[in-house]
Amino acid sequence: MPVIVKVVDAPTKEISVADILLGSVGLTGLFLLGAALLGFALGGALILYKRWQAARDVDNSGSDVFHLTRPPRP
Repeated sequence: MPVIVKVVDAPTKEISVADILLGSVGLTGLFLLGAALLGFALGGALILYKRWQAARDVDNSGSDVFHLTRPPRP
């Protein structure tokens, strides 16, 4: 008579509420870190662009000077 043997895998670890919360906190931290890095990169790029633009406009600053003199005294 043949004998049938069924091999059962080891039981899997149960997932608790604490495991889910720790995973979500880790994922949230990852998103926060990514947003902070992106914010610093875009902020730095904006500052560099404004400085570059101000340095480029220095040549045109002489056109705004009025060259006023004092009125003559009687």
